Amino acid sequence: MKPNLFVRLFPALKHLNIPNALTTLGLVFGIFACYFLTQRDLRMAVIFLFFAGVMDAVDGYVAAKLDQQTEFGQYVDTLVDFFTCGIVPIWMVFDLLVGDAIFDNVLIVLALIFYCMCALWRLAYYNIIEADKSFTGLPVPGSMMVVTMGVWCVVKLGFPMWVAAVTFFVIGILMVSGIVLKKYGWWQKIMSVLGLIFVLLVIFT
Repeated sequence: MKPNLFVRLFPALKHLNIPNALTTLGLVFGIFACYFLTQRDLRMAVIFLFFAGVMDAVDGYVAAKLDQQTEFGQYVDTLVDFFTCGIVPIWMVFDLLVGDAIFDNVLIVLALIFYCMCALWRLAYYNIIEADKSFTGLPVPGSMMVVTMGVWCVVKLGFPMWVAAVTFFVIGILMVSGIVLKKYGWWQKIMSVLGLIFVLLVIFT
């Protein structure tokens, strides 16, 4: 069947479907999180990051239900995950914790670099393995949620800086580890509940 004129003019859009639209919406939420970080509004940044994480969870489920799992969608999901779950948390720390004195906080800088490297390798590895029923290593969206909690505790609750640094190091290790986690298993249910409780605390405290 010959593609219509619109698809011929914009061939990438032939991959537009509901799951990929949800993934792209996650990118939009990540962009808004960045905006609120520039305004030093950690609460709104965390809220938009939460919605970005929700989109990442929903798009894969919808793709499976609609039988629209494609290689293109997997790559789009990976790119969005690296931005929202790899870059934005690092920006959050640099902007809100480190500021201009980054070389006075060597431990947290090293932790951020390590976390970003692990996120990159975790996402690249996921693209080349068969992962229909399980994850190898802690998924990046879940990792983002945990490190965001660590940053919140430092900024809002007065925890020492090393707490955030240790959180980034530990989560980075878990992302590239060989632990096997079943898709849509008990661990995801627990993390979803924790994420919801956390964002409600962010909203109402």
